[in-house]
Amino acid sequence: MVQAPHGYRLVGADVDSQELWIAALLGDSGSGAVGGHPFGWAVVAGDKARHTDLHSLTAAAHKLRRDHAKVVNYARIYGAGQNFAERLLKQFNPTMTISEAKSKAAKMFATTKGRRVYTLKRQYMEGFMDEDLDNQAVEMTSYQAMRLAKLSGKTLEEMFERPRWVGGTESDMFNKLEEIADCESPRTAFLCGALSRALAAGRGRWTNTRLNWAVQSAAADFLHLMLASMAHLAPRARFCLSFHDEVRYLVPEEYKYETALALQITNLLTRAFCSQRVGINDLPLSVAFFSSVEVDQVLRKESTLSCTTPSNPHGLEKGYGIPNGESLNIFDVLEKCHANKSL
Repeated sequence: MVQAPHGYRLVGADVDSQELWIAALLGDSGSGAVGGHPFGWAVVAGDKARHTDLHSLTAAAHKLRRDHAKVVNYARIYGAGQNFAERLLKQFNPTMTISEAKSKAAKMFATTKGRRVYTLKRQYMEGFMDEDLDNQAVEMTSYQAMRLAKLSGKTLEEMFERPRWVGGTESDMFNKLEEIADCESPRTAFLCGALSRALAAGRGRWTNTRLNWAVQSAAADFLHLMLASMAHLAPRARFCLSFHDEVRYLVPEEYKYETALALQITNLLTRAFCSQRVGINDLPLSVAFFSSVEVDQVLRKESTLSCTTPSNPHGLEKGYGIPNGESLNIFDVLEKCHANKSL
């Protein structure tokens, strides 16, 4: 058990849907508007309680459990292909036949990622279009594009523009991630961190890793921005630890609500900065603040968990006399600060 010293509290928060929000934000950057494509709208406007969040929508559309849909969604966003989705579906439901798994995975990828198209460059369009339609793009599937390039004695890069995804709810997001990952000198979207030189060479070999990097390293930028903001807003708070998308600070008890408010403002400032960096000057209330900031004596995922285990069968309150902590949204924090005259 990790416990704060007497007279201190652990104050921290879990960044809500951090990686999904970053991926959605990058996808929305093409339109310049929050929720500018279906994936972005599901992330910022979806509600788990009303079954309108991304994972619930995927589960309903493909007749999956929500926790299974969540695994499939994250795997797809980080570059896993249709074959991997088929194996996951079989793992989740061993009674499903191979043909059923293939059909369900194909439908899932067609509606989410969409289909990949190659656009013929203008100098090669002669003979493909009528004169009165010369402004219309010629789009081909991967097979058609490779066949034409082979017959013409050219490479795909010579004859076609960079391939893109179309027709799916997540097509814009994947196009943006691939644009970042495949550029000559990849940089993170928020703080312009460079890709490791170990992955810079041989771009084709590390495609999925570079896609993953585009989101995960942007999440590292998010953490750095939060730490810088908290150092300014809560100088009495001591950074204790971070793991994945969570942070915890150790503070004297009299400053616990002040630190909780600083964390809420930090989330607002960090998300606003990230949005502005990709050309979006807007931030919905649904993501502006943490859904909860945990104020607690001990380190646990949520301040109301009893943490009953085989070695602690009575839980923290009965076994150690440690009461539940506090889980505070922005309105709770403002009320506590007002009561303590911390504002």
